Amino acid sequence: MKFDVFMAFQDFLISQRNNLLMWASICLGLGSAIYFGLHYEPSGFTTASLVTGCIAFFIFVYRLYLRQENTSLTLAGLILSGLIMFIAIGFTAAQIKTDIAYTPLIQYETRPLMIEGMIDHREDQEGKKGTLLFLSHLKIEKWDKQKTPIKIRITVRQKTDVTAGDTIKVLVKLTPLSPPVAPYSYDFKRHYFFDSIGALGYALSSPEIISPSDKGLLNLETIRKSISNHIQSVVPAREAGIVSALMTGERAAITDEDWDALRASGLAHIISISGLHVAMVAAPVFFLIRLLLSMIPFIALRFPIKKIAAGFALLICCLYVGLVVPSVPTTRALLMTGIALIAIMLDRSPFSLRLVAFSAILVLLISPESIWSVSFQMSFAAVAALVALAEFIRPYLSQIYADAGWIKKGLLFVVGVVLTSTIASIATAPYSLYHFQQVASYSVLANTLSVPISGLMIMPMVIISFALMPFGLADWSLIIMGVGVNWLLDIAKWTAGLSGSVITTSALPQLFLVMLSIAGLTLILATGWFRAFALLPLIIAFISIGMMGYPDILISNEGTVIAIKDDQNVYLSTSRKEKFTTETWLKRWDIKPENVIIFPKQGQIKLGNEDNTISCDPAACRINFMGHHLSIGNRFYDLKKECHWADVIISDIRLPNRFCGDKNVKIFGYYQFKKTGALALSLSKDIKIETVEDQIGLRPWNKNLSISTKK
Repeated sequence: MKFDVFMAFQDFLISQRNNLLMWASICLGLGSAIYFGLHYEPSGFTTASLVTGCIAFFIFVYRLYLRQENTSLTLAGLILSGLIMFIAIGFTAAQIKTDIAYTPLIQYETRPLMIEGMIDHREDQEGKKGTLLFLSHLKIEKWDKQKTPIKIRITVRQKTDVTAGDTIKVLVKLTPLSPPVAPYSYDFKRHYFFDSIGALGYALSSPEIISPSDKGLLNLETIRKSISNHIQSVVPAREAGIVSALMTGERAAITDEDWDALRASGLAHIISISGLHVAMVAAPVFFLIRLLLSMIPFIALRFPIKKIAAGFALLICCLYVGLVVPSVPTTRALLMTGIALIAIMLDRSPFSLRLVAFSAILVLLISPESIWSVSFQMSFAAVAALVALAEFIRPYLSQIYADAGWIKKGLLFVVGVVLTSTIASIATAPYSLYHFQQVASYSVLANTLSVPISGLMIMPMVIISFALMPFGLADWSLIIMGVGVNWLLDIAKWTAGLSGSVITTSALPQLFLVMLSIAGLTLILATGWFRAFALLPLIIAFISIGMMGYPDILISNEGTVIAIKDDQNVYLSTSRKEKFTTETWLKRWDIKPENVIIFPKQGQIKLGNEDNTISCDPAACRINFMGHHLSIGNRFYDLKKECHWADVIISDIRLPNRFCGDKNVKIFGYYQFKKTGALALSLSKDIKIETVEDQIGLRPWNKNLSISTKK
C-alpha cells in the first residue's frame, strides 16, 4: 500500500511538468506565509542556511537526474526539490523585505509636538471628516532622528490648501499604531509597517507652509488634485467621489452609504483600481490603435500592427497607473496586464496560467507581505479561475463563434458576462467570508448589469477624459462618466436592497481559507482522476468551521471596553469608546446592532435564561457568567475589595501583578494590557485566556504593544 501511494505521488509530480511555473508561485507564497506565520523573528544566519541548503539540495538532485538517464523517480525528485527550494526562497524574500521596510514605530501616545515634514500625499475625506496628510522627511522637536518614524499619517480637521511637495510645520499629537482588536483579527501594525508609517496622529493647529513645492517640476499629486477639483466642478457630488477614484485612485471622498451599497452588492471591486480597470483601459486602446493602423495599407502590409497596438496599450496603461495614487494593488494590476500585452508582442497567448504564475512570482518577490492581503488573494483567485475557464472552453468557443451571426454573438456576450461573473464570484467568496465575514448574494446579478456599463461607458470615458483634459475639453466626457456612475450606484443600491442581499457569518478559521485554496488549486492544476483529491481539503475546510470555538468575552487593548456574548445578544460595557473595535467584534460574532445591550450604570440585568448576571454600581461591575466571576472598575481601593469574590479583575488603571496577594485571581490592568493587548476569554470548566501577544508573537512590527502611556 505504501508503494502504491508513493507511486501515485510520483505520477502526480510528473503530470505537473507543464504547471511548474504555477507551482513555483504557489511555493513562493507558501514560503512567505510561513515566515509571516512565525511567532518570532528568525535569525539571518538561520534563513541563509535554509535557502543555501535547499538550493544545494536542488543542484544535487539535478546532477543526479542527469546521471540517471532521466528516470521517472529522479524526475519526481527534481520537481519536489525544486518546489522546496522555492518555499525557501519565498521565506527568504519575506525576511529581506522586512529588513528593508524597517521603520521605527512609536510606542507611546505623545504630548503635543511641533513637527516639520514634507507632504508625500494628501486625501480629502468625505463630508467634514477632514484631510489625511502623509508626511515624510520628518523633524520632531527633541527626538533622535534614529528613533523618528520614516513616515506618519495625520488627520487635519481644518480646511487646508497644502499640496504634495510642500514642507510644513504643524502641532500634532501622535498615537502608536493599533495592534489587532482581538486575537486572530487583522494586524494593522503589520500593514502600516510595510508602508513605512510609524505613527498616526491628528493636527492641533493649521499646517504652516515653510517651504512650498517646486511648481516648476511635474508633480503627480498636484495633477491629481487638479483633476479632482475639475471633476467636482463638473460632476454631481454623489458621483464625483467615484469618478475621482477611477481617475486618480483617491477613494476617501466616497460616502459611507455608497461604500456600504457597493460592498453589499459585490461591486466594490469596480471602484478599486485593479486588473479589471487596467484591462478595460488596455482593451479599447489596443483595438482602436489596431483598427486605425489596419486602415492604412502602407503600415498594415509592412509592420506588425497587432504588436504595435499592444505596445501602445502598454504605454497608456503605464501612464494611467503612474497617475493614480500608488499602491501595491495598482502596481500588481499593471504587472498582470503588462505581462499579457508583452505576451501578445511575443506571439504568445495572453490568457495563460503561466502568465498568471509569472505575475504572482514577481509580486511575491517584490512584495511578499501581500500574501496575506485580501486584494492579492481575491485578485489572483479570480484571475486564475477565469484563465482556467478560458483555457477549458477555448476550443468549444472558437467553434461556436466561427458560424455565429450578430444575434448569436450578442447572446454569447451576455452568457460570457454571466459565466465570468459567476466564476469570479465563486472564486472570491471564501476570501470575502474569511476577511469580511460577508459575501454578496446577488453579486452575479449586479456584475452582469454593471460590467457592460463599466466596460462600454465608464472606462472609455476615463481614457477620453484624460486625453481631453489638457485642452479643457473634457467636461462632456466627465458628465457621461458621471451618468454611468449614477447608473452603477443605482444598480448597487437596488441589489443591496433585495431580500437576503448579504450573507454573513461568524469569523472563520484560517484553516478554512487554506484548505479551500488548496481545493481550488487542485481543481485548476490537476488532471484526470487527480482532481478527486480536491474533495479532501474541501471536507477539512468545512469540518474546521464546526470545530472552531468562539470566545465568550472580549476585552479591548486598553481594557476600557468589554463585550460578553450569550446565545442571542452581546452585552457591551460602553458604546461611547472604541467604536471601531466593537464593530469588528460584532462582525466576528455575526451579531446585529439591534442585539447589543449596554451594561446598566446602576442595577442588574440577566444574561440569557441562566443564572448569569451583570451587576453595576458607581464603583464597579460584577459579571457572574457560566459559573465564573469577573470584576470591572477603575478605582483602586474598590477593586481591592473584589479580590475575595472575583476570578478575573479587569481595569484600565495601574494594578500590580500581586494586587490580590496570594489569592488565585487573574489581574489585568494597564501594565498587563500594555504587554498582552486585547483578550479573548472562553468559559467552560476553567477560564481559557487568549491574548493578542500570544497570537502575533514578537516580530519587528509589534515588539511592544504599549498603547496609551504618556511620554
